[in-house]
Amino acid sequence: IQGRANDVAMLLAVSAKRAHCGDDRPCAGTSTVMDEDAATLVKSCSRLIRLSHTFFWAATPTASNGLTTNTKAAAGSGRKKNGDAVEKLELTDLQTDPLVPLAEAELAAIGPLLLGPRGLASLVSAGELEELEMVALRESGLPPSQYSYIVLAWACTHAMQGVQEGLLIGGAGFEQELLRQFTSLRAEYFSIGDYTAGRMPLAYVHLVQVLVDSLVILSPFALYPKLGSFSVPLCGLLCIFFKGLLELSKSFLDPFGNEGYLTQSLHVDVLVSELNFGAQSRWIKASEVLPAYSMPLYCDLDKREDARNQPDAGYL
Repeated sequence: IQGRANDVAMLLAVSAKRAHCGDDRPCAGTSTVMDEDAATLVKSCSRLIRLSHTFFWAATPTASNGLTTNTKAAAGSGRKKNGDAVEKLELTDLQTDPLVPLAEAELAAIGPLLLGPRGLASLVSAGELEELEMVALRESGLPPSQYSYIVLAWACTHAMQGVQEGLLIGGAGFEQELLRQFTSLRAEYFSIGDYTAGRMPLAYVHLVQVLVDSLVILSPFALYPKLGSFSVPLCGLLCIFFKGLLELSKSFLDPFGNEGYLTQSLHVDVLVSELNFGAQSRWIKASEVLPAYSMPLYCDLDKREDARNQPDAGYL
């Protein structure tokens, strides 16, 4: 997911329409910058991609919410552990009533709160969501679990309009690649739900548990006649290895810690923070100012040749 989202953010940043640097800036005459309208478009699309990613993890049942990571938080999330969990998010009083203090929701997950009216209003106050966008989300007729896909569609639509209006420079190949990255991001979203819903049957997990327990219990009786007292440390080693491997396997079946295996669970708040940096800062800052001599399409050839001959020209 992070890879596809960063690809989209990079494509938007590098294809933005360029303009000459203003005379009031240090880069005047030596560099090009993003056109003002193009920069607004790129920042808006990047913000929507970050918001889509945040909404996706908010709608995904996890025990890691950035505030607390414990079994009580997972149990108090109000989400059923079945295939329809994401589709049946229920708004609690905490989500709908902005007067309810957060102290009363210590056992509630932050995801349903963020997807509720109170969470959306907080995003508007933080400047991460426009007020018109909040109204559009609430009036879309779709459940909160679909907000991530709505916002992703908005980002793709804005990008396509930018291509049509000339704010994003590129031919048919660029447009095709940009659409492919958006659809790949959508596919990665769907694959997370598929992986969690398509786990191995519980009967197989129970069988492995019985086999490992039987092996650990019977190993002292099986090894002592052959090895004597040396079987004591060997039995301890077998116990540590097989029981540890079993616990690790269970954590793979429960990567988000919803069923109590928290030591090896994924911390989705870290994933969100990593993507926020990439989509918000990395690519926009990298493409904001570009040395003029490396952009022949936007610079006069003679001026570009003169810039090459000057050792300090073309650099910030």
